[in-house]
Amino acid sequence: MPDAQRHPTAEASPVTRRSRVRPPSAHALEREQEIYNVAAEIFQRKGYAATTLQDIADAVGLLKGSLYYYIDSKEDLLYYITRVIHEGATANRLAAEAVGGRPDERLRALMEGHLNAFDTLRTWIQVFYTEYGSLKGERRREIMAERRRYEQYVDDLLHEGQADGSFCPDLDPRILGNAILTMVNSVFMWHKPGRDEPVERIAKAYADFALAGLRCPPGHVHPAPVAKRAAVAKRAPRRTPVAG
Repeated sequence: MPDAQRHPTAEASPVTRRSRVRPPSAHALEREQEIYNVAAEIFQRKGYAATTLQDIADAVGLLKGSLYYYIDSKEDLLYYITRVIHEGATANRLAAEAVGGRPDERLRALMEGHLNAFDTLRTWIQVFYTEYGSLKGERRREIMAERRRYEQYVDDLLHEGQADGSFCPDLDPRILGNAILTMVNSVFMWHKPGRDEPVERIAKAYADFALAGLRCPPGHVHPAPVAKRAAVAKRAPRRTPVAG
């Protein structure tokens, strides 16, 4: 059995939304969590497209038909994995907002929280980043909308920081927002437990690096007047984070 990878939202899994004659037992919920963990490991190893429900059934010791007690399709498994990751991202965004203080303090909290989640859901996060594009229809639109909300929060922090002097106003927020998110989202591509630094140290180093790069260098002269910088910031007002 793979290493258990649990998430605070794991109890609200699809088995509780499916029509049952009776509520699922504790054993059924445990079995379902095992199926998701196994599916994530096989998706990560073989790829979503190449994985079959028979592969998953064999790995958990069930008949293929027995999987339909828990799911309706292979996509249910991928959708649930992506939902768990995005619910974690939403929680991280709300936690960063709750930090209060300056925008640089909230951006640090967002980056460090984002990376520290990697240690607890490593395989699930790898599957999310490599396979979420396999979702179809409304499920894909839902995940992409949540992703855009997260990206928008980073953009809002950058604009706010430029307006209050935390960040250099001459930098392009769109370029920097993409750079920051690409940096934190690509850790899974190179980090190896036991070989590399612990994730919490990487999280701090990444945040230190990003925030240093966002500040004006000593002696920097801004070509744009303060009034113009404030007007630019107003064009992208901060949004109140919305869960989900």
